[in-house]
Amino acid sequence: MKKTKLLTFGLALMTLSMLLVSVTQAQTTEKTIIVCTTSAVGSVVEELLGDSAEVLVLVQPGLCPADFDMKPGYVDAVSKADILFKQNIQGEFWLDGLIESAGNPDITVVAIPGVYNTPAGAKNYITEIGGNLSQILDIDLDSKISQMLNEVDDVASLMESQATSLDASNVKVICMNWLTTFIESAGFTVVAAYNPPETLSAGDITALIETAQNEGVALVVDNLQIDTTFGAGIAAEAGAEHVVLTNFPGAIPNTETLATMLRYNAQQLFNSTVTWQSASALKTETDSLKNQVSIFQLTTGLAVIVACVEAVLLLARRKQKQ
Repeated sequence: MKKTKLLTFGLALMTLSMLLVSVTQAQTTEKTIIVCTTSAVGSVVEELLGDSAEVLVLVQPGLCPADFDMKPGYVDAVSKADILFKQNIQGEFWLDGLIESAGNPDITVVAIPGVYNTPAGAKNYITEIGGNLSQILDIDLDSKISQMLNEVDDVASLMESQATSLDASNVKVICMNWLTTFIESAGFTVVAAYNPPETLSAGDITALIETAQNEGVALVVDNLQIDTTFGAGIAAEAGAEHVVLTNFPGAIPNTETLATMLRYNAQQLFNSTVTWQSASALKTETDSLKNQVSIFQLTTGLAVIVACVEAVLLLARRKQKQ
């Protein structure tokens, strides 16, 4: 009887131990939940942590943060999140209300302000976000951070090489205001910039067109997250190329990271510059040929007149001799 009781007690103890181990394993393998306001920060977090964390990006990359539509699921996500990364930009005016509604006193909120859509800015973002994650989660991300920084450096080298090859500093650009820093970092000269089209007056638009025509602008660049067609009208008036760039990773296929977004945007600028330069060269050649034809026609016309005058004079002389 005693043996039976001891056996039963032993089995119960073993079962309890296994249950405790299972609970402990479940707790230790539970993923960190990280909420990011935009893909500018979210793409970096995802690249650094991979599948080891659950990452939720609130604003879809094709949208402007100011157009964010808050949903009940987002409140729930923030209420369960361990970390929240934000850009700290004006378009995130809705964030304080979201955090308050979530009622999560344990969440760690990290702001990553500053420029991110240039090579230098992207490197600062990667370093800042990586440093915060390393400290908060107590993990070593140095190797991954170094790899990501090298990828941005590769893009920066490409931009510098292409800018030199195409003499980008002499290529004049009009662009949406929030793209100015990137376009200048790519070596181009921005002669005018505009705010969201819905804020512009008729006078503003007229001034942009006049600047484009007077300055010989090559590119007019729209921001995908704001408007994709506004610049086309200005480009048409000035004989410039219309370009659309993205300000957030993931809005266009193969732009899911800061490095690939920068590479995509740079290539759009450089490809459009080649197109514009080719078109300009063709126009110059066409104008030259037209001028040659005009000169030939003028010369031929003068020759005919001279021939007619000489014929008249010759005829007059013959009559005088008679």
